[in-house]
Amino acid sequence: MTHTEIQEVHRKLALSVKRDDSGKVMPTQFSEREKNFMVFQMMHKMREDNRKRFAGRMIQKNWNKMSKKEKNNLEL
Repeated sequence: MTHTEIQEVHRKLALSVKRDDSGKVMPTQFSEREKNFMVFQMMHKMREDNRKRFAGRMIQKNWNKMSKKEKNNLEL
Protein backbone atom coordinates (compact mmCIF):
# COMPACT_ATOMS: atom_id res chain seq x y z
CA MET A 1 0.00 0.00 0.00
CA THR A 2 1.14 3.51 -0.64
CA HIS A 3 1.81 6.02 2.09
CA THR A 4 -1.39 7.94 1.34
CA GLU A 5 -3.47 4.76 1.54
CA ILE A 6 -1.92 3.95 4.92
CA GLN A 7 -2.68 7.47 6.11
CA GLU A 8 -6.29 7.00 4.98
CA VAL A 9 -6.56 3.82 7.07
CA HIS A 10 -5.24 5.66 10.12
CA ARG A 11 -7.68 8.52 9.48
CA LYS A 12 -10.61 6.11 9.26
CA LEU A 13 -9.55 4.37 12.47
CA ALA A 14 -9.37 7.72 14.29
CA LEU A 15 -12.92 8.75 13.32
CA SER A 16 -15.42 9.10 16.12
CA VAL A 17 -18.02 6.37 16.64
CA LYS A 18 -21.13 6.79 14.51
CA ARG A 19 -24.53 5.64 15.75
CA ASP A 20 -27.82 5.20 13.95
CA ASP A 21 -31.22 6.47 15.17
CA SER A 22 -31.74 3.52 17.51
CA GLY A 23 -28.31 3.99 19.12
CA LYS A 24 -26.56 1.03 17.51
CA VAL A 25 -22.94 1.50 16.53
CA MET A 26 -22.35 1.78 12.77
CA PRO A 27 -18.95 0.31 11.81
CA THR A 28 -16.56 2.26 9.61
CA GLN A 29 -16.45 0.93 6.06
CA PHE A 30 -13.06 -0.39 4.93
CA SER A 31 -12.09 -1.75 1.55
CA GLU A 32 -10.81 -5.31 1.25
CA ARG A 33 -7.29 -4.01 0.71
CA GLU A 34 -7.47 -1.90 3.88
CA LYS A 35 -8.75 -4.86 5.92
CA ASN A 36 -5.91 -7.05 4.66
CA PHE A 37 -3.40 -4.35 5.58
CA MET A 38 -4.77 -4.08 9.13
CA VAL A 39 -4.61 -7.86 9.62
CA PHE A 40 -1.04 -7.87 8.28
CA GLN A 41 -0.10 -5.15 10.79
CA MET A 42 -1.78 -6.96 13.70
CA MET A 43 0.11 -10.17 12.90
CA HIS A 44 3.51 -8.39 12.93
CA LYS A 45 4.36 -9.32 16.53
CA MET A 46 3.45 -12.97 15.96
CA ARG A 47 5.57 -13.14 12.79
CA GLU A 48 8.56 -11.66 14.63
CA ASP A 49 8.15 -14.08 17.55
CA ASN A 50 7.96 -17.04 15.14
CA ARG A 51 11.02 -15.81 13.28
CA LYS A 52 12.99 -15.68 16.54
CA ARG A 53 11.62 -19.01 17.75
CA PHE A 54 12.42 -20.92 14.57
CA ALA A 55 15.72 -19.10 13.91
CA GLY A 56 14.60 -17.56 10.64
CA ARG A 57 12.92 -20.72 9.29
CA MET A 58 9.27 -19.87 8.82
CA ILE A 59 8.21 -23.45 8.10
CA GLN A 60 8.88 -26.03 10.75
CA LYS A 61 9.67 -29.62 9.84
CA ASN A 62 7.16 -32.34 10.53
CA TRP A 63 7.74 -34.08 13.88
CA ASN A 64 8.14 -37.48 12.21
CA LYS A 65 10.84 -36.22 9.84
CA MET A 66 13.01 -34.56 12.51
CA SER A 67 16.16 -36.14 13.81
CA LYS A 68 16.58 -36.81 17.54
CA LYS A 69 18.91 -33.84 17.79
CA GLU A 70 16.32 -31.51 16.20
CA LYS A 71 13.57 -32.84 18.50
CA ASN A 72 15.73 -32.18 21.57
CA ASN A 73 16.46 -28.60 20.45
CA LEU A 74 12.81 -27.90 19.73
CA GLU A 75 11.21 -25.40 22.13
CA LEU A 76 7.61 -26.25 22.92
